[in-house]
Amino acid sequence: MTFVGIIPARYASTRFPGKPLCDIAGKPMIWHVYQSVMKWKKWQAVYVATDDQRIVTACQKLGIPSITTKNTHTDCLDRAAEVVEILEKRDEAADRYIIIQGDEPLFNVETLNCDLSADIINFFTEVKDPQEIYDPNAVKVVVSDNWKAIYFSRYSIPYHDKKTKRSNQEPQILKQIGVYVFSGDRLKQYTSMSQSYLESMEGIGLLRLLEAGIGIQMMHTEHDSISVDTDEDRQRIVSLIRSQH
Repeated sequence: MTFVGIIPARYASTRFPGKPLCDIAGKPMIWHVYQSVMKWKKWQAVYVATDDQRIVTACQKLGIPSITTKNTHTDCLDRAAEVVEILEKRDEAADRYIIIQGDEPLFNVETLNCDLSADIINFFTEVKDPQEIYDPNAVKVVVSDNWKAIYFSRYSIPYHDKKTKRSNQEPQILKQIGVYVFSGDRLKQYTSMSQSYLESMEGIGLLRLLEAGIGIQMMHTEHDSISVDTDEDRQRIVSLIRSQH
């Protein structure tokens, strides 16, 4: 199979404007994400996908390939779908497109060393930091016995109040990792669909698929990933990078 990596990077973030270019240990965050992604050896190509000239200019200076997209996309998957159309016109299509969020500078490529043949894949891991259990920036997921996504939420799911629980079992809270694997046809199908009710309520794009009855294969990974949604997250990443050197 052939693989193209897409790193969506949006400057106009409501929670942290300009975050792809925020400084992390002397380099823009998008540089760290790209360096992490390029440790995987199976790429046909990797591109930053952005609608902002400031990010395009930064990528040019850093030697990072980029593709300029429209500024009207709802989320990263809509942006990735436009990249697919651009690459198909260039005759540079791939079997699978792997979308890695542009705010995950510590992404571990070992996550990708699994069966990537399904046409829609998302990754998950156990919540290890108790603060993330009720953090709306950490998207939670419930997974079926056959590893299909049942639901995604910014709320802590499953609900686990002692008054309603039917066992003494401790809840296992699972966190979505912001990495998605799509075939080109599935990405184009996604972007052709209207935003769904649940998607609009939760602000989670994959709910568009679940609400339409389209299955999402979930893959477990041991490798947690910290997304940078606030300046406090950025400082946390800087501390982790410094501790590794």
